[in-house]
Amino acid sequence: MTGERILSVAEARAIDRDAAERLGMPTVLLMENAARSVADVARPLGHRFVILAGTGNNGGDGLAVARHLGWRRCALHLLAEPSAEKAPDAALQAHVLRAAGAALVVGELPDLDAHRGAVWIDALFGTGLDRELQGAARAWVEAFDRAVGPKLSIDIPSGLHGDTGAVLGVACHADVTVTFVAKKRGMVTANGALHCGRVVVVGLGLP
Repeated sequence: MTGERILSVAEARAIDRDAAERLGMPTVLLMENAARSVADVARPLGHRFVILAGTGNNGGDGLAVARHLGWRRCALHLLAEPSAEKAPDAALQAHVLRAAGAALVVGELPDLDAHRGAVWIDALFGTGLDRELQGAARAWVEAFDRAVGPKLSIDIPSGLHGDTGAVLGVACHADVTVTFVAKKRGMVTANGALHCGRVVVVGLGLP
């Protein structure tokens, strides 16, 4: 599309920072707005959901999505426990879900066969990832790709570099990617097209 807005990772971060610092919007409110929009896109894809969440804000988005979808319809698997110091918003989302009675499985992948046909949601790593995925992180991305069912990535497929579109060792292949404010540079590269699937741009409730 002519004139389509494309953001660098630094520009996307600057928008978030401006919303928090100049406008005074709590970062957890931005997360909530993001999650509501992701849930709206995910809901028509199916009735059962498997959410793979990382330890940062992308993982927090995924946990918040579970509330909007109805956590009883979601299998929630965390790569690791989010740190209240490093990722307070993600840690808060985990606390809220547990307080509501949801079971969060930490450090253990779901049984792929048991969840055949569910909607798989990639909330592992966001646009800030700049290192090659190895070990457990790589295994979780590979499991996402092996899973059978519709696949959705939040903001950007995990493992895809937000600026260059390079695959950082391995990257999720999504049927649909829900990204915020505008597409990121890496999403409009050849690898981006291969990994993102259909891209849906949603807002964050910014004035």
